[in-house]
Amino acid sequence: MIRGCWLAVAVLLLLVGCGDSGSDDQTSQPALSKKQFVHRADAYCTRGYKAQAREMEKYAQAHGISSSPDQAEREEMNTTVVLDFVREKIEFFKSMPAPEGDEAEIRQIIESMEAGLALSEEEPTALAKPYDPEPFTETRHLTAAYGPFVCGQA
Repeated sequence: MIRGCWLAVAVLLLLVGCGDSGSDDQTSQPALSKKQFVHRADAYCTRGYKAQAREMEKYAQAHGISSSPDQAEREEMNTTVVLDFVREKIEFFKSMPAPEGDEAEIRQIIESMEAGLALSEEEPTALAKPYDPEPFTETRHLTAAYGPFVCGQA
């Protein structure tokens, strides 16, 4: 029962929301097609969210956080668990070669992730409760328009 509640909490947090694309990693690899890029990004983000949900559940159990965390507990879990996954996702996006001609779009997605991360770090309440706009609204719109929608969530 508790596991199901935490899964529901994790899904809700995902719905709430989620660089510098000039890294050498992107330029040293051949460009991907848009279809390949979206497929890899979706697969990575899906695996990441499953891992994030497990880590949130483990963290909550280890710290005695109930299935109905209060504001402070949500902020604690987000800053301790969720934002680490956002940082990893940013690095993943930076490491993938952008599809030829789509470099600006990918750079815009990465920059919006970085802006959401910065706002979440500066103001932890932004990711832990209804907030308008929440930190990853732009990222969700950009990833939905480009293809890997699930990557737009925090």
